[in-house]
Amino acid sequence: MNNRSALDQARKDLAEVEAELSALLSTKSDASKTPAAFAKFRSNHEALAAERERLTTVIDNLEPIVAAEEASDTKEQLLRRYAEQKTSNAKLASRIQTDIRKANAILLSLIRDAAAAAAEDSEINAALPDDLEPLASADFIARSRPGLQRQELKTERVWLWVNERNGCLIGDQDSVVDSGNGFGRIGQGSYTVICRRALFTQTEYYPAVPAERPHAALWQLRLPQPDGPAFAFDGTRCNFPDAVLGELARAARITEPRERSIEIELKPVPAVEKEVAG
Repeated sequence: MNNRSALDQARKDLAEVEAELSALLSTKSDASKTPAAFAKFRSNHEALAAERERLTTVIDNLEPIVAAEEASDTKEQLLRRYAEQKTSNAKLASRIQTDIRKANAILLSLIRDAAAAAAEDSEINAALPDDLEPLASADFIARSRPGLQRQELKTERVWLWVNERNGCLIGDQDSVVDSGNGFGRIGQGSYTVICRRALFTQTEYYPAVPAERPHAALWQLRLPQPDGPAFAFDGTRCNFPDAVLGELARAARITEPRERSIEIELKPVPAVEKEVAG
């Protein structure tokens, strides 16, 4: 049995002894009626009290030992997690560089081609004669969602109540009281409205849905550098093809080696100053 198990068992035994002592004390009054009964009560009480003292001592001795062992186990577990996570982070860092480099190679080429195509589309469309339809951009062709025409599902004739005076449709059809001969009324007193039945064509349909133009998400991507803190491409302010091509050129320059300036720092040498002063 290890120290943790021994401590748990001692605590369990102590709880049982405490319960027995409590039960025994409840019999003290009855036991005091005869010398023999009281002697037995006292003997049992002394045995339980001694066992309680022993278990309390065991617990007091084991608690710091178990606490130290568990602290050591916790530290070992933390060190093991630390080592595992350090190795995992190194592998993930390598994967980040590799996968971002692959993704950027694909996306930067796509952004460059899409921007160049959009610039060419704009130049061609500006010079088109009126009888030619302007070119749709590749991004629009790829990502736009076409509109939907109205689609009728069912048509039927229905009789509805309208205001006799102005022909407006009554909103609460069920509240109109039928007066016969195609007339009815709604409301009471001076608020009474005379109604009449009118024939309507009722059509259930899906309404038309306009076409959806794609947002310029491709141009406005932000692509991180695989091995640096900056962006390989930042299109957040690129609204036109020229701006995209300019950002691509800037991003290409970032990968070039950076020039480092040389600076000079002067610090006094105390020992030399003392020698000169001496």
